[in-house]
Amino acid sequence: MTITEYIRKRRLSKAAEELRKTDHKIIDIAIQYHYDSPVSFSNAFKKMYGQSPDTFRKSNTEVTFFPRIQFNPDIKGRKELKYRIVEREEQTFYGKTTGVIAEYDAKTIQNLYEEVRKDGSMDFIINHSNGKELYYGIFEPIFEKREYTKKGKYYILGMTPREDFVEIKLPKCQWACFGLPNHKQSDILKLGHNIYDRWLPNSEYYLFSQYSELEIYYENDCEICIPVQ
Repeated sequence: MTITEYIRKRRLSKAAEELRKTDHKIIDIAIQYHYDSPVSFSNAFKKMYGQSPDTFRKSNTEVTFFPRIQFNPDIKGRKELKYRIVEREEQTFYGKTTGVIAEYDAKTIQNLYEEVRKDGSMDFIINHSNGKELYYGIFEPIFEKREYTKKGKYYILGMTPREDFVEIKLPKCQWACFGLPNHKQSDILKLGHNIYDRWLPNSEYYLFSQYSELEIYYENDCEICIPVQ
């Protein structure tokens, strides 16, 4: 895209964040992001998001995030990330775990997925789901003296207890959820890096690092959700 188009989309994505998280007047947001009037702002916003700023504020439409372009000696523009902010009440989940592993121990996590498929645990979890959120992956970080150890426990979980399942509670929290159109572990890892390396440093949100990261698996796609304030 051209620099002019990028600047316009960057401003509108920041305006969308303002609409979602504040009660500032639309005219003030329009002026803040260099629009001469609420009408011109509304027209530009509708073109990008398909709805007026007022309707967007009341909906749960995804915000399209455009990270800062870095000028090193050349321009490094990257693909946008789409996310939504979700409020989830405290929930209890049940399933199986890897035990303590290193943060990016993909092999052990893959072994756990193979295990729960072979022993029927995955079928049990999916058959006892709500029919939409079929199963969950959770990485629970381990802290020592308030310092993150780069270790944790990974869980594959559902909503229904079973005698051989462990239990984990997820506290009430606000989550930033990023969609992925498949279940590929390699793509999930790439998306996770993009969230932490690109989105988080440039967003208005802060990470609740002591809370777990949540993966929600649907039939054909999934979301990575990080706890934020």
